[in-house]
Amino acid sequence: MSRITDKELGHAEEADGIEEYDNPMPDWWLGLFFVTVVWAGWYVLDWHVLHDKTQAALYQEELAEARLKWPEPEAQVAAATDAETLEEGAEIFASTCASCHNVDLTGGIGPNLVDAEWIHGGSFAEISTTITEGVGAKGMPAWGPILGARKIAAVASFILSRGGQEAPAVAAAAAAHEGGEDPTTEAGEHEPAGEVDGAAVFAKNCVACHAADLTGGIGPNLVDDEWIHGGELAQIRTTIEQGVPAKGMITWKGILPDAEIEAVAAYIHAKAHAD
Repeated sequence: MSRITDKELGHAEEADGIEEYDNPMPDWWLGLFFVTVVWAGWYVLDWHVLHDKTQAALYQEELAEARLKWPEPEAQVAAATDAETLEEGAEIFASTCASCHNVDLTGGIGPNLVDAEWIHGGSFAEISTTITEGVGAKGMPAWGPILGARKIAAVASFILSRGGQEAPAVAAAAAAHEGGEDPTTEAGEHEPAGEVDGAAVFAKNCVACHAADLTGGIGPNLVDDEWIHGGELAQIRTTIEQGVPAKGMITWKGILPDAEIEAVAAYIHAKAHAD
């Protein structure tokens, strides 16, 4: 490169009168340039050859540091037996599971949990997995994202603490049947005559998700002005019959008699539109 400064290269006519000069770069700039070339070579050698400091490797290092700083809780591998955990499990079961499995775990919409038959396995790990993942084909939602690992472990421990022990009501009914008696002849066991009580149907089947006052919890609020699937009587009845499987609500058609579906739909409609 020539050291002559301000030498015109003679391209003004081609560049609308803008003149081009052939001036050398300053020594300090050239020095920095050569330093960056050398540094780039060392950078490649150090990061990608000597220490393998790729983006993937750095990510794994940061992930390992994060796990040390915020360790994940260990999964519970055995059922708890302390009274505090079992009491918590009983409360969760009553508010979340009793509508399908009954308060005494003897089943209803869902299977019996205190007999010797286990559809999906009766160990602590298997029960926890069933609760966590649900049984979508049979209308049981996946409770893992809703309850979390600790609460699932508590309710699984509670179920195991009751497993294999038939509830007194079941044992009494079996004994009465063997003796030729009709257990429904006891006071209060008959279905009430006349129209179906929609409030009673709701209390038995719906409160676990929608709360006793219909204000919602796991399921949506049924007494506000927002209706996801329609708030008219026919729409409410259709939602109950068909369910909302994508959100964990089972199809009640075929589980509840038509009269009970009609009654509970009328009850919800009346409560929602009450002044």
